[in-house]
Amino acid sequence: MHSTDLTPATFGPAGDRWLLKYVVDLPVSRWDAWIAVTTRDGLGAWFPARVLGEWTPGRELTFAFDDDDDEPTYGEVVDVDSGRQLAFTWETDSLRLSLEEYDAGTRLTFAASIGARGRGARDGAGWHACLAALRESVGGYVEDADKDTGRLFALYSERFGPEGSTERPAAPE
Repeated sequence: MHSTDLTPATFGPAGDRWLLKYVVDLPVSRWDAWIAVTTRDGLGAWFPARVLGEWTPGRELTFAFDDDDDEPTYGEVVDVDSGRQLAFTWETDSLRLSLEEYDAGTRLTFAASIGARGRGARDGAGWHACLAALRESVGGYVEDADKDTGRLFALYSERFGPEGSTERPAAPE
C-alpha cells in the first residue's frame, strides 16, 4: 500500500530519547557525498533550513528559514571526521551522518535522536523526504512516493503506531 524506493527508517527507544535511523545509498564517491552534506550548495538541495556556521566541533550553528515569520533556531557541532562523519545538534535533536564507501557509491547512515516518541511519524516522514531530495541531488533515482510527505506520514504512522504519531505535520499554507 505504501511503497517507496528508499528503505523506511527504523524507530526505537535510545535511553530516554527516540532514534530514527535511515540507510541511503548514494551513487557518488564518499567525497562527493561529503560535499552534498556539508556545503552550503549541497545542503541547500535537501536540508530543511539554511545552515550557517563552520563544521568545527564546539561551534554554534544557526538554522535559518526562508519564511521571514520563522525565527532562526540554533545548534552546535558535536563531531566532525572529514569525509566520514558529522554530528550536530539542532535545538533539542541530535543528528549524525556517517558515510561509508561501497562498490556502487556511498552508503549514508543518518540518525536523528528526538525527545518525544509522538514525533516519530512526523519527523520520520520529513527526514525521509529530505534524504530522497539528497539522493536525487547527487544523481540518484527517487520515486515520487519518497517525496510525498503526506503519503510518508501515513506510512510511518502505520509502522510506528498511534504512540509514534501523535504529532502531525504542519498544514500546508
